[in-house]
Amino acid sequence: MKWYLIVGLTVLVMVSTLLIRFPIPGGGYFNLGDVVIVFTGLYAGKKIGFLAGGIGSALADLIGFPVFAPITFVVKGIEGFLCGLGQGSNKLLSYLMPALGVLFMVFGYFLGCLLFPNLGKVVAIADLPVNLVQALVGYVGGRALFIAYERVSGI
Repeated sequence: MKWYLIVGLTVLVMVSTLLIRFPIPGGGYFNLGDVVIVFTGLYAGKKIGFLAGGIGSALADLIGFPVFAPITFVVKGIEGFLCGLGQGSNKLLSYLMPALGVLFMVFGYFLGCLLFPNLGKVVAIADLPVNLVQALVGYVGGRALFIAYERVSGI
């Protein structure tokens, strides 16, 4: 594991999370960080997917929504880990694991909102459609980036 790869991908996750943000009812925001998390998992594997996804996203939350940073670290880290399980020659897993990763993100934030005393069920349900759209965009965008990388690199 090369340290500069971890740092670079972590910064890419953070920047893509901060670059385009649309606020959602629970205090979070729609962003493109999941595109980079899916790509990172497929490109660099489960360990770097976990680190870049968790740390990069949590750092972005520390800038705008610090109360979510611990939940984000866990949820996005596990998302990156699951996406990274799709790395390799098994085509089925390269499609299935990122799908499970982004679905875990939706579930993780739903559960996280339920556990926050000042948010609860109403916010968890209100955020659900936005998180589902973010998951879909993250999955399609991350897979598209990885396919483009494979074609350009000749893998």
